[in-house]
Amino acid sequence: MLQFNQSKLSILCHASHTQLIDIRPYKTKMFASLSFLVFLTFSNSLASSDQSENQQVGEIIETVNGFGFDLLKSFNHEEKLKDDNLFYSPTSIVVSLAMVFLGSRGNTAHQLAKTLKWYSHEFEDVHLALKSLQEAIKESEHDNLELKIANRIWGHEDLDESAEFQESSLTFYDTRIAKVDFKESYERAREEINGWVEENTARKIKGFLPPGAVNQDTRLALINVIYFKGTWLHAFKHDKTHHARFYTGSDRENVVEVEMMSRTSKHNYFVDKENNCKVIELPYSGDGVAMLIVLPNEINGVSHLEQVINTEILSQWIMSLENTTVKVSIPKFILSQHFELKEVLSKLGVIDLFEPGIADLSGISSVESLFVSHVIHKAHVDVNERGTEAAAASGVVMQKRSLDMPPEFYANHPFLFIIYHKTSSAILFMGRVKKPEMTEQENDTAKVNSNSAHQSDEL
Repeated sequence: MLQFNQSKLSILCHASHTQLIDIRPYKTKMFASLSFLVFLTFSNSLASSDQSENQQVGEIIETVNGFGFDLLKSFNHEEKLKDDNLFYSPTSIVVSLAMVFLGSRGNTAHQLAKTLKWYSHEFEDVHLALKSLQEAIKESEHDNLELKIANRIWGHEDLDESAEFQESSLTFYDTRIAKVDFKESYERAREEINGWVEENTARKIKGFLPPGAVNQDTRLALINVIYFKGTWLHAFKHDKTHHARFYTGSDRENVVEVEMMSRTSKHNYFVDKENNCKVIELPYSGDGVAMLIVLPNEINGVSHLEQVINTEILSQWIMSLENTTVKVSIPKFILSQHFELKEVLSKLGVIDLFEPGIADLSGISSVESLFVSHVIHKAHVDVNERGTEAAAASGVVMQKRSLDMPPEFYANHPFLFIIYHKTSSAILFMGRVKKPEMTEQENDTAKVNSNSAHQSDEL
């Protein structure tokens, strides 16, 4: 089961994450901030009846995926992140930035559009596509799948937001601006925001805004939350879970003990010979959302995959999946991550947005000169036997494995995973596992006893 902030092992999936963007107005001696919390999940149907509109939505979704891979490459170059687990929601980050994009103008809007790959699309079409996506998310729930998305904007009681921004926020993101007193009661406003986030993520995201995140200069907080909880279509049996070795380094000396879930059944599966990896799809109940796990053949091969993966390769993987009997073994894991994305976004080309006196967010308010001071993203995922809960190429040669015995997908070394909406191929969440953590309390460096390894842990 995959969960954000909490995990259950069964065919149950939960997902949640949060994003904060802090925007401040610039005046000679006065600063105000705009904060965004974003939590997003994709649904299993797109709310559009017109074919051209569906195509437009599909193209926008592909830009979301592409931006997610750009972030993955950037994270891989960060010294403090390259050897750690990783988990985030491209969709949530994009939706939060899209709300900023509503009020951006001039070169600020141009840089956002270029980085998010929206420069070939009309301004309104981008927001219409994201509106369709959010509507589809809300329509995709059923008895064994929870999929929720919500936006909220908090504005300082004296901030004069433009009528256009207010109307567009309601039209595209289904949110009105709630008035609070950031100047005199910023701590009360922070508690209100955190309470809303906690309530809308099934209490998986708590204390999202730490003390000091908002202050008397804060002017606007834009919040997007997403929550996903689903059970596996084919659950792992608890009695098949066993202790096993997980190799975190190619020297085989860096080993941790994990709880390895196993089952043999029909799966969509294939081998990518050129990129030296195996790919398997684990669907959730309803078969509208699935987890795609990409396992490199080499212990230290995940870094190479992070550098080459793109929307074309992802599409090729999905199209090349074939149903076959596979013995699959994956570790239970819980990942929690908190990002400050300002530096990463700047490296990707979003520069003016963070510069006082240069950022052009006059579409939000023409009275105060705003700029973004922080972009914060928080995500949590839990994968276990029942499911998941979260409160985020041409020329490729792929070869199916054909043996008398079922092929084995044994994830005992670092791998990538993607939770995606199967109808649209939209990435809801993605990440990498370099050192599985079995619970939030356990020591993540626990060593494996020589007699506890699975007999098939050979690489």
